[in-house]
Amino acid sequence: MKTNKSNWHKYRWVIIFFIAVAAISFDFALTSIQAIDGTFKPESEFQKFTYSNTKVSVVTSEYEGLTKQISRNIDPDYQQVEDMVRKAIELQGGLEGTINKNDVVMLKINLVGANSASGNGENTDVRVIKALMKVIHKFTDGEVEFWIAEGSARSNDDINSAGSVWANSGYQSLLSDNELSDVNFKLLNINQSIDDIIEYDLGDIGVNAYQGSKYFVHKSLFEADVYITVPVLKVHNTGITSALKLQIGIAPGAVYGYNKLKGTTYSPPLYHDVKHRRWTTEAIVDLSNIAQIDFVVVDALMCLDLGKSDKVDNRVRFNTILAGSDPVAIDHVCTRLFDMNPDDIAHITLAEKVGLGTNNPEQIEITGEDIEQVKKRIRRNQETNGLFGQSNRTWILSNAFSSTNINDELIANEMSVSPKPGDDGWSQPVYFFDDRIDLLNYYSAATNIISYAYTSFYTPEAQQAELWLGTHEAIKVYMNGETVYESNTTNNYGDSEIGKRVAYIDLLEGKNTLMVKTLNKFGDYSFALNICEVESVKFYAGNRVEGLKFFQNEKGLRSPDINNSKQNIKVYPNPASDFVKLTFDLNNAQNSIIDIYNLKGQKVKAFRNLNHPQSQNTIFWDLTNDKGFRLDNGIYICTLTNGVKQHSVRLIIK
Repeated sequence: MKTNKSNWHKYRWVIIFFIAVAAISFDFALTSIQAIDGTFKPESEFQKFTYSNTKVSVVTSEYEGLTKQISRNIDPDYQQVEDMVRKAIELQGGLEGTINKNDVVMLKINLVGANSASGNGENTDVRVIKALMKVIHKFTDGEVEFWIAEGSARSNDDINSAGSVWANSGYQSLLSDNELSDVNFKLLNINQSIDDIIEYDLGDIGVNAYQGSKYFVHKSLFEADVYITVPVLKVHNTGITSALKLQIGIAPGAVYGYNKLKGTTYSPPLYHDVKHRRWTTEAIVDLSNIAQIDFVVVDALMCLDLGKSDKVDNRVRFNTILAGSDPVAIDHVCTRLFDMNPDDIAHITLAEKVGLGTNNPEQIEITGEDIEQVKKRIRRNQETNGLFGQSNRTWILSNAFSSTNINDELIANEMSVSPKPGDDGWSQPVYFFDDRIDLLNYYSAATNIISYAYTSFYTPEAQQAELWLGTHEAIKVYMNGETVYESNTTNNYGDSEIGKRVAYIDLLEGKNTLMVKTLNKFGDYSFALNICEVESVKFYAGNRVEGLKFFQNEKGLRSPDINNSKQNIKVYPNPASDFVKLTFDLNNAQNSIIDIYNLKGQKVKAFRNLNHPQSQNTIFWDLTNDKGFRLDNGIYICTLTNGVKQHSVRLIIK
């Protein structure tokens, strides 16, 4: 015993020294974290749109409208796939308003698996592309040209190579397919060559601050008349791969390297994870904005759960084809097909925010089959970032209070206060581009402070839920005037993750209030929070409560008067190049107007004092602005206003 005591006295200063060094290193590592520009944006800077209703077709191999029905558990033959593709397009009213004779039609496919055979769920099933070409070829009397295009993340992407991703996935076989002998098409690698790459500047509508507003893309994207994206549906570390996520493939490997993350002498990489922040969501949305998707056909014949890689035990047969013209609505329905919440997928909610489509289920008509009968519970890999439900990203924030004690009451009645945006030191609503709410950047890297973040949320019924939370330092969470979670310890949670379930909470029917109080002592000042369904199986955990909607003021809730209004506005053709026909219904013609906005929120054209009788009415417009100049190519929002009610539709000018 004396020897042990002697050894302790002998080495205690050494032990104390190393403990001190470790503590200093930990403190230095945290305080040396740098703020990053562009991690948040005032909600007011996003142009708000109310979208017109849209349709998404859902057709399975068991659909009664098919020539022949087969079980959803059996691999269909080619004729059955073609029948499903044709029916999904028919339920959309056909493609006659999208594709004209003599058009060049680009079919953007999904080639991820370097050695994956067609139909395994990793690459777009070649039968879907063949069927799509045949359907379009028939109604256009063969007077169209197809470009089957992809910029694969794989380096073995030589179209003519026997061992390339094009060969292994079955696409080379199309070139010798006798059934396509009269179809004019080619395979197009949009990764190469550098001479065919151009730079596109999104300007103010770009959302990826770290990447900047400029992207390199293949020039063929702008040479094609019609752009149809054909993803294979699967789980990904962004939540899902479908219409929007597929647009990462238009960023060429010739510039960004393989797998778009290495960069080349021409450019840095397409940034994904940098300095504790994920930038993938913003890249997806920016590239989708550049792509200007005209139509979507989703290959959900064989899907993958757990992750995007082809493995026998994560293949899930759906035998389903989806189709529609709104890529956000398509991704919304695809997410529900996986029994996940679309509000948990960051690129879906951000794409709606910037004007690429609607994520509102009240405005999405599902034609064909009942999604509740088609959906399956899909496993998510809980070890991979991004597969937890999305953190609530919009908050109003208090002033920073100088304090290091989380128990200091710095706002009177802090547990039950219900602040209003812009009042008494509270900010207007602020949107954060990451699951980790970047308070470090918002408060300009100040330390030894405490601040508050507030939001409200709506739930359709009273129920129990799980509070998912991530934080680095002391935190308190108040809900409906009660403390539902508190911690005074220094914690850790993975970059871009919600973290973990920390408490069970009871939700009220209707409006609920939520306040988060956080301490910043060491430097990495952030938190992440979501409210999820109660779930005991880890592979399905992390879904936001269905129907739960966060909002920062009473106007944040979608108005049923707008969504369910009988007013309607339609545009044809869409995309348009020479003119457009605006067709609209009015309940009351007094003070009715139509305004045309660009994606910067600038009004470029106005039709005033329509004063038509109560009926369907039509305006022919030559695509010029109020000064008589033709509008630039791009995406515009046509909004019909009658009194306080609005109805809008997206228009593409090409």
